[in-house]
Amino acid sequence: MSLTPPLPRTAREIRLVSVPDGLPTTENFAVVEAPLPTPAAGQVLVRNHFFLVFPGLRTLIGGEVDGVPLPSLSPGDALFGPAVGEVVAVPEGSPLRPGDTVTHLQGWRDHAVVDAAACTPVGDVLPDPVAHLAQGSSAYGALTRLAGVRAGDTVLVTGAAGAVGTLAGRIAKLLGAGRVIGTTRSPGKAERLVSELGYDAVLLSGSEPPSPPSSPRPHPRASTSCWTPSAANS
Repeated sequence: MSLTPPLPRTAREIRLVSVPDGLPTTENFAVVEAPLPTPAAGQVLVRNHFFLVFPGLRTLIGGEVDGVPLPSLSPGDALFGPAVGEVVAVPEGSPLRPGDTVTHLQGWRDHAVVDAAACTPVGDVLPDPVAHLAQGSSAYGALTRLAGVRAGDTVLVTGAAGAVGTLAGRIAKLLGAGRVIGTTRSPGKAERLVSELGYDAVLLSGSEPPSPPSSPRPHPRASTSCWTPSAANS
C-alpha cells in the first residue's frame, strides 16, 4: 500500500438527521467526523474535490422508491452521489495510482474508501475535472445509444427543463436533428429553452394539445401549447 503522506484516520461526511417535510433545510443534515477505515485489497482512498447535488437525492430520502436502482436514505445515513476526487492511496497491483483523478459515487464527504472497480479515471480530456459531474453524458447516451438520433430526425425531449433535458436539445442539434421539441410546465422555462438552449419549440404540459396533422396548422403565435422562437419573444 502506498501511504505517503500518512492516511487520515477520520473523514467529515454529511448525514441525514431527519426527513424533511417539503424542501430540505440545514436542520435536516449534520456534518459528522467519522472514523475512516483503512483501504482493503481492491479498494482505494480518494480525497474528494467536488461532488454533485443531484435532484434525485430528495426522492431517495425517507423511503423505498420502486424502480430506482439506488438505496433509500434514512436518518443517520451518510449522503452519497457522484464525485470527482484524487486517489491518495492504492493497494499493490492496482491499475490506479496516487494522483489519479477519478469519478465515483461516494460524494458528500472529504475522503472516501471506494472499490477500485467503482472508480473511473477521467484523465485530462476536459478542461476542468468538475465538468465530469455534468449531465451531458446521460443526454448523449440517451440520444445516441437508445434513441439513435440521425440527421434530419425530429426529437421530442420530455422534462426538457431538467438537468439532462437542458443539454439534450443542443446535443440533438449537434447530432444533426432537424427539429427539437421539448416539454415543460413553466412558460418561463419554455422561453429559456427556446431562446438560449437550442429548442425549436416547447409544449407546455397541461395546455391544449396542438392541432392534429389533418387540421390547418395555426400560426405559432396563436398556439398556447407550442413555443417557438417568435412566440417566446412575443
